[in-house]
Amino acid sequence: MMKKNIRYISVALAAIAFAGCSHFQEEDLFEESAALRIEHNAEKLQQILVNAPQGWVIQYYTGRGVSVFEGFNLFAKFERDGKVTMAGNHRFLRDGNAGKYTEASSLYELIREDGLVLAFNTWNEVLTPFVDPVAPWAAPKDLLKDGAGMQGDQNLVIKSMKEDEVICRGERYDALIRLVKADRDWKTYIEDTEKMKSRITNSVINSYYITCGKDTMYYVGLKNGRYRISERVTNPLKVDSVSCCFTPTGFRNERVDTIGGHLFQEFKLNEDGSALVNEDGSVQVVATWDTYIVNARANTWNFDQDKLSDEQKGLLEQINAELKKFNNNYSLAQIGLGRSTGNGAVKGLVVTFYTNAAKTKTNTAGLSLTTTSPAYGQIQILYSADEKTDKNLANISSKSDVENLVRLFAATLTGTYNIVPDNYFLPTGCELHAVEGDNEYILK
Repeated sequence: MMKKNIRYISVALAAIAFAGCSHFQEEDLFEESAALRIEHNAEKLQQILVNAPQGWVIQYYTGRGVSVFEGFNLFAKFERDGKVTMAGNHRFLRDGNAGKYTEASSLYELIREDGLVLAFNTWNEVLTPFVDPVAPWAAPKDLLKDGAGMQGDQNLVIKSMKEDEVICRGERYDALIRLVKADRDWKTYIEDTEKMKSRITNSVINSYYITCGKDTMYYVGLKNGRYRISERVTNPLKVDSVSCCFTPTGFRNERVDTIGGHLFQEFKLNEDGSALVNEDGSVQVVATWDTYIVNARANTWNFDQDKLSDEQKGLLEQINAELKKFNNNYSLAQIGLGRSTGNGAVKGLVVTFYTNAAKTKTNTAGLSLTTTSPAYGQIQILYSADEKTDKNLANISSKSDVENLVRLFAATLTGTYNIVPDNYFLPTGCELHAVEGDNEYILK
């Protein structure tokens, strides 16, 4: 009996030992070593890179921490045999190609280090200017003492990968670089991006509100692709430099930022074209168009006379009659808001009048008005009896009642209006809707 029990115990122990051995063997089978995991990731990345019919857009940045350059859109088409065709039209292309669409082929490699590295390890006319150790403003003849050049990277450490996006970090200078699968051919992508950039940036308005609820910051210099972000436009206390790449739908910053507790990195133009919105719609970017309309507009926008009141139309008829008293060839052409062009020019109400019977030549006469912005998207028009006139209006009024009539017209405009611009990034006209009352005007 004792021997039988011992035999049963021995069998049980053997079974336990076998089960234990089987358990460890299964762990060895399914747990990958770091080297094997990197190898599998390399195979996966190669498949992702090659499986892109129209290639990739590379949103490329240079510099350590804060770049002194804008972001650049480069393009790449990878082949399984290690060949890559790159393209771009950036300003640092050499041999007379700066700003011109250029393609160049070279080699790439997936290096298995502590992590996975995408290495562009042979010369490529599109990419290499960013990593060449020379002064970019005098390339290729001036070697910089520290050999940093533009502080660009050709070895990109892989941070994450998806079928349509690969996020990298420059191995030496730490810039964040994004590859996104191209959804159109490269020349079309460039053209569409330029159209969007022209729509949302210009040389007239180059400052922007970035808002989230009650929190507001400012972008200044977006057109340059490297802009300043601060708490106010003039005399800011703190300025951070941000680089971005423009896209066919808006623009994307190199790094994630936050305002009012909300994260943002990429902005796309919304459906009605009134603002650029971030990924979840919580943050908006829009040009300071209201400031432009209220304060900075140099040209004159004229009233749609059909929208004027009967009183205002009557005043214009009288102004026209008084102009003829001064000179029979004079007649009223338009009246609007802006800056007069005559001697002693003023900003305010501008009368444009013909100076010949054929109505082919014009001049302006102006009466100053005070305009302020009591709130975002509003204009307040103020008039007082001591508003100044330019010399043209004073001269005409020496033999007519034009100045008095212009002042009466100006008094009818006083009030606060909500502004609806025809374009939220560079208005060429707007509607004014009285906050109190039913006065509405169209300026164009």
